[in-house]
Amino acid sequence: MTLILALFFVIRFFDISRQLPPLAASYADDLLCLPLVLGLALWAQRRLLGRGSAYTLPRSHGLLTVLLFAGYFEALLPLWQGSAVADPWDLLMYGLGYLAFEIMLNNPSSHVSGEPRQEPAVFNTANRKGRPERRPFPSNQPG
Repeated sequence: MTLILALFFVIRFFDISRQLPPLAASYADDLLCLPLVLGLALWAQRRLLGRGSAYTLPRSHGLLTVLLFAGYFEALLPLWQGSAVADPWDLLMYGLGYLAFEIMLNNPSSHVSGEPRQEPAVFNTANRKGRPERRPFPSNQPG
């Protein structure tokens, strides 16, 4: 997530889009926007709503986000605003951005949540039968 966010800010705020090839400058925002938006949504679910670091966004949420972005930016906005242009290649970039999110960020092992990595279970040798007893690593989650 940090890499995607850094790329987005470098392109937007340092205005290096003038130095990029025209194709990359035209589609970088469309490619990076869904990993950013969905990554922030995943972070909010994990961190703010307490769903834990194993939570992943359902594919239906990601696909709905692709449809909403495509519908708004490629269908509705060009009707309302004269400077907006519908570009079918943007649809491909939204799809590739969603695919990147699914592969890189939307898995239980990704640390979008900002939570520290949990250590493996701790072994306690105080078991009555003399075998090590597995205790889960303490978590901050209720219940």
